Amino acid sequence: MKNMKKTLCALAMMAATASAFAADSVDVKVIGTISPAACAPTLGGGGTVDYGTIPANTLAADDYTVLSLKSMNLTITCDAPAKLAIHAVNGRPGTSAGVTETGPMNSGYAPVDLFSNHLTPIVGLGTDGSANDIGGYGIQFTDGSVTADGNAVDVLYKSTAEGDNTFNSGNAEFYSDKYDRLISWGATGTTTPVSFTTLSGTMEIQAYLNKASELDLTKEVQLDGLTTIELVYL
Repeated sequence: MKNMKKTLCALAMMAATASAFAADSVDVKVIGTISPAACAPTLGGGGTVDYGTIPANTLAADDYTVLSLKSMNLTITCDAPAKLAIHAVNGRPGTSAGVTETGPMNSGYAPVDLFSNHLTPIVGLGTDGSANDIGGYGIQFTDGSVTADGNAVDVLYKSTAEGDNTFNSGNAEFYSDKYDRLISWGATGTTTPVSFTTLSGTMEIQAYLNKASELDLTKEVQLDGLTTIELVYL
């Protein structure tokens, strides 16, 4: 009984001590997350450029065969104004026919004129069953086709040359044979990328095929070009 009284007394003293040192402040926390605008690209035609069936006897025996120019719409939609660029990734490196690929984009200059231009940077169309390069293709924006939130914009580009961090105008090609490349868009006559919620533009794609003498045409050859378009937030 005496021990119980001592215990009760000790507990009472501890409670009194705890009460004397109880916290006299309390914290208010202000939390939350600022989320960047979310953007999503979409491509017309499911993103497929289809040249259909090409008869083998229409290929030049000892020259490259240029195929028709194709078009595809690119739309980027954001849930809030965002400043973006796009980056093309070559999914078939080392397969450009008649071309020495260079630079981080594994691209080279086409051995024929594409888009009615000389020296167009291109990437490959894969290989046939005998590991021969099938051909190549280039991608660029059609002049004057791009709008941001309904306003016409200029196509801009930036290369990673020697730490270059500025955008320039006058080149709408997705690939470069020397440096990595970003494509963005600025108000007409400027070189500063603009923010937008909806961007729409027309891409041109044109391909060429290797010389018939360089391909195994005893069986079907499937064109197999692949470019991945990545969004880059600026």
